Amino acid sequence: MEVLIMRKYILVLFILLLVFSCRQTDPGWPDERLQNWLDYYGLELRDFTPGDRFDRPYRVEQPYEPGKDDLFAALYVYSPDSTMAIDLDSYHMVLEIKDDGSLFSPGREADMEVGLIDLEKGIRKRLLFCGPPCMFEEATFHPEGHVVVAGFIENDNGFHPALWTITTENAFVELRQAPDLVNPENIKYISGQRLPHIRFWFEKYEGVASDVPL
Repeated sequence: MEVLIMRKYILVLFILLLVFSCRQTDPGWPDERLQNWLDYYGLELRDFTPGDRFDRPYRVEQPYEPGKDDLFAALYVYSPDSTMAIDLDSYHMVLEIKDDGSLFSPGREADMEVGLIDLEKGIRKRLLFCGPPCMFEEATFHPEGHVVVAGFIENDNGFHPALWTITTENAFVELRQAPDLVNPENIKYISGQRLPHIRFWFEKYEGVASDVPL
């Protein structure tokens, strides 16, 4: 009897060690980029509940040719193998380079777009597009190859944190939202965390400290 009990303890210990070992070798999710965004707003992945799911073909595609004067290339989010890149900024952001080499953004459009660039094929696809109700702040590549975009959706109650998961092949999109409401004056992850080296237009105006166009 004691031998059987001892064997059970050994088996349980072996399973626990195996699980711990798997966790240690797991690539980890969320990764650093998404975790930084979650930490910035005091959020966790478990705060987000599944919402809308829809499938649509890529309707906007265009050739992409890298250029030496492309100021946005340094802002792209590159895949681990550097064959793909997520463009969060070039559609809506105006970007200038000053005489001293610093970057300045004098303004932005209310509409936002997330683009996916296939650097090997030279094609840029539109992953997401949204008007003023949306704010795309961060993006990364999921270990399974999906693109995950983090930001906010505004409704009648205010700004809710949101995560969009998009497949890179057929633009299948899953939207998840958190019930938390965030004051728009605190939505400044882009200027305060992701792109702190860029001087944005609102820094010239007293009392305007949000990335959200108010």
